[in-house]
Amino acid sequence: MVLIKVNEVPTTKEGLKERTRRAWRINPSRLYGQDTVISVYRGQILEVYKILGYGADAISKGRIAFELEEIESDLRGKTIVTKTSNPCTIVETLEFK
Repeated sequence: MVLIKVNEVPTTKEGLKERTRRAWRINPSRLYGQDTVISVYRGQILEVYKILGYGADAISKGRIAFELEEIESDLRGKTIVTKTSNPCTIVETLEFK
């Protein structure tokens, strides 16, 4: 699962999806086998997306952009503990508060 930490919450669902979708610095080889992205703000899971695809970001050189689809998940609204300051990382398990 890919964890994306956003530093502000957009006012619309589409705004959140767009903020979560693009301009992340991560090695594409680390994304192999990952099928879900969670968007997190201050430990709270705002949204859960299915990864439809990913590739080089068209605007920000050296960054990755995702193609995402919102999915139903019981993770939405939960508070998690993360030990990384990296805004885009792979997580194997989630620890909830």
